Amino acid sequence: MPGPATRPLSLSRRLAPAAALVAALAVSGCTGDDGAESLPATTAPTPSGPVIQPKKPGEPNATLTGSDAAPVTTPTVNPADAKFYQDMIVHHSQAIVMVESVKDRLTDTQVKGLAERIAAEQEPEVAAMAAWLKERKQDVPPQATNPRLGDHSAHAGMPGMATPAQMKQLSTVSGPAADQLFLKLMITHHEGALKMVEEQQAKGTDEYVGDISSEIYTTQSVQIRMMQQMLTRLS
Repeated sequence: MPGPATRPLSLSRRLAPAAALVAALAVSGCTGDDGAESLPATTAPTPSGPVIQPKKPGEPNATLTGSDAAPVTTPTVNPADAKFYQDMIVHHSQAIVMVESVKDRLTDTQVKGLAERIAAEQEPEVAAMAAWLKERKQDVPPQATNPRLGDHSAHAGMPGMATPAQMKQLSTVSGPAADQLFLKLMITHHEGALKMVEEQQAKGTDEYVGDISSEIYTTQSVQIRMMQQMLTRLS
């Protein structure tokens, strides 16, 4: 993890492995600027009970007790990292709601499979981001506990977010039109997530946040290409 005197990798270097993986997956047909310097941390008191240490999506959280539970420092939070997680929780939550609202009316097997995969991947990411924010005493959006909570329309300016009218249409459309509308909205939604990652990579400093944002970039870049191919086939 970058020390107080170091700077995070640039966006192009952080996302280079992601870009290489996207290109490799596309060829094989698989369906699958410097930021601010880190600030010094402050000493924290020893906790009286067990501490839950959040891990990356898909990995179980660790429960620490005794001396292991005593943090050496209190993490210093870069506002850009916290905002990225707060916004991405809201962004992911809308994607999950999109899947829930239309999955029973999707008619194409590949589209339905991808929709379910998107929700299955993003739910643990939301949990991991919420745990990181809570550990650092940052505000956690209500969507972290229920993706339908909160006012999604209040985040209409967030990149790629579907409008209330589009969400209503998605909840009622059926047949092949449901497959096509879902793909169109989710492609735009994923493209918005990539823009959010690029901003975090340019301004963020936390290595853990940077790792997850890179994973999001890789996964959603691949899924965009898959959805574009599906949409072409169905059009």
